[in-house]
Amino acid sequence: MEKHGEEYYLEQRMINSGLGIEYDIEYHKLQDALFYRMYEERYKYLKKSAEIKENSKYYWICVNPNTAIVPLSMFVNKMEKMMSKKWITNYLYVYEQRGENEGEAGKGYHFHAIIEKPSNKSYTHIFREISNSVNAVCDSSNFNFFVFSAISEAEKERKIEYITGRKAEPSKWAKQDMDIIWRKKVGLKSHYNIGII
Repeated sequence: MEKHGEEYYLEQRMINSGLGIEYDIEYHKLQDALFYRMYEERYKYLKKSAEIKENSKYYWICVNPNTAIVPLSMFVNKMEKMMSKKWITNYLYVYEQRGENEGEAGKGYHFHAIIEKPSNKSYTHIFREISNSVNAVCDSSNFNFFVFSAISEAEKERKIEYITGRKAEPSKWAKQDMDIIWRKKVGLKSHYNIGII
């Protein structure tokens, strides 16, 4: 019978100790038990995370292009094309920027979206399609440029407030005020929505 887990690790330590490898067996028993417990906790976390991904009804998307390389018109075009996929039927998305005054308006433009998961697609399939779409404007493998995460119903409500309401942090209010001016200047709506709010 093959042994696994804590029992296996402890047996291996004892074998090593018989080979003349010096160490404190009690210390290593404790160390191995802690390692095994961390391994179990990580496994439980990943399993729960996978279940959340597959069972979640909504996804949160953030795209931050390199604005020095990607012109706004190209960015908007690529995001509109992504959001027009036939399977994306319910969504809410906005374009924002990071400028705090008229001289900086449009600096650091980016995109936030909430989409509803279609019943016929898995998390992996959706992630792959969205990643491929954003690769034209940013590195989808870099968390600083692209975020795609499964969210709960409660988190969806918080995200709706985050992208359509007043931000909680007063330090972002000047940027929000500039968002309004900037969107009017470049011809963007305050938000785009079908079925989410």
